Amino acid sequence: MKALLTLSLFIATAAFAQTSSPSAKHPFTFDDMMALKRVGAPVPSPDGKWVVFDCEDVDLAANTKISHLWIVPASGGGSRRLNPTPNHEERPRFSPDGKRLIWTSKATDPTQIWMCDFDPEAGQLIGKPHQVTSIARRRAEEEQSESENFHKALLSALERVH
Repeated sequence: MKALLTLSLFIATAAFAQTSSPSAKHPFTFDDMMALKRVGAPVPSPDGKWVVFDCEDVDLAANTKISHLWIVPASGGGSRRLNPTPNHEERPRFSPDGKRLIWTSKATDPTQIWMCDFDPEAGQLIGKPHQVTSIARRRAEEEQSESENFHKALLSALERVH
């Protein structure tokens, strides 16, 4: 499994490699670093055909960053955006049968878990994604860590899938 995740990360990173000829050599700058896409959370599909990951872009002028879901065939090939929305989306996970995809989205505030049917043959979402949690903000002294809330909500969402 560890080898598959390493391979997945390699595939995802290679998918964003520049294919055009490099421009004149110059020192690597902060702007160059910020222009790089940040690939994270590669997750192979249960059937091993696909790798879904989040990819973050930084907009220095707007002082923002946003992450979207991407997919690439595990056997190699080009990557593509999986869910073309303007929302910040990350932490993708497949249902055990590979027929649903779950992720977090900032389509609402605070971040919630969203789910959509997934076509494992075509490697694409089917239908419209829908929100599966309604985690409310609480006062700071009552608030659990974001990670703990996420994991509890993810387990709850996965239990509903079965």
